[in-house]
Amino acid sequence: MKLSPDFTFPFVVLMTCVELFTFVTARPTPQGKNGLQMLYQDMRTLLNLVSQERHKNEMKDFEQSLTSLPSLNFKTEDLKSLEKSSTLEQLYTGLKSFKFHLDWIQQTQEEMGSDYSKTKKLAQRIQAISHMVLIQIGTTPPELVYPSLSPLNTAWNLYHANVEILDKLYFFCNWYVRALGVLKPRQ
Repeated sequence: MKLSPDFTFPFVVLMTCVELFTFVTARPTPQGKNGLQMLYQDMRTLLNLVSQERHKNEMKDFEQSLTSLPSLNFKTEDLKSLEKSSTLEQLYTGLKSFKFHLDWIQQTQEEMGSDYSKTKKLAQRIQAISHMVLIQIGTTPPELVYPSLSPLNTAWNLYHANVEILDKLYFFCNWYVRALGVLKPRQ
């Protein structure tokens, strides 16, 4: 099921305005070693937030259906051969994807009259970290293409999607905290 054109355009405009606001108000980020240290610390903070939320909403043995979320196909041995530029580009792309999905959840929570403050807090933190990563990269990556997401029509579908996003975001953050921990001393 696809979003109707009447819904998609305002949603894209809203997301663009939020990103522009975050970009304009973001704190300056140092580059190089200090920048990687700050990025590492911010990713650890995000990991802790996601871990707390994930623990509150834990579901065991559920079918994961959001194929549009970033997948991690890394092994521990891959940490030895990390390159700063490709790692940061992958981190940026993944963060933007999670931000997109959290905005989708937040919009549905708002429409259903649910409290979306925690989702909003995670999305804002991810946006700020994305900006820091962009500064570390030094160039603007190609424009990302976002998938069409089906509306979440029931509270159960919303809960299930939220749990799945938090679960994958937890493992994503865990990997990139490790990766940044490896990259920091190399700078």
